[in-house]
Amino acid sequence: MGSLGTGEILVIVLVAIIVFGPQRLPEISRKVGELLAKARQMANSVTQSIDSEYGDIAAPLKDLKGEYDATMSDMKGVAASAAANLSVEMPTADLKKQPRADRPAPGSDGPAPASEAPNPAGPVADSAALPNGAEGGAPDDEPDTDVPEDEAL
Repeated sequence: MGSLGTGEILVIVLVAIIVFGPQRLPEISRKVGELLAKARQMANSVTQSIDSEYGDIAAPLKDLKGEYDATMSDMKGVAASAAANLSVEMPTADLKKQPRADRPAPGSDGPAPASEAPNPAGPVADSAALPNGAEGGAPDDEPDTDVPEDEAL
């Protein structure tokens, strides 16, 4: 639960005085106090009944949680000491000075040679390796006109 600060309590008291009036305020504050005490008692009784009912099951889990917390704190300590002892030197290479294969080198007049330039269509089979001297690439949307219509089916 959150806690109330002094300013928040003063605002609540002022609103209560305005809404209920100074004559009824002591009676209302007693009732609110009694309700809060009963709510705390009920919450404590529910917690105690759950603990008594499931205490056998919860005890090993609490032990495991304690071991987990201890292991995690040990690991955080090891990680912190390793990080303190570790010194990483970042590379300082100027990447802008290194030419890319698909762009002309700075100071050159033309694009990169064809052997170095990437093929935007991807790897295409050699036309000599395809049957009937067909060319590589995407298939046509039109049917072949070399086959007569009566043989097509």
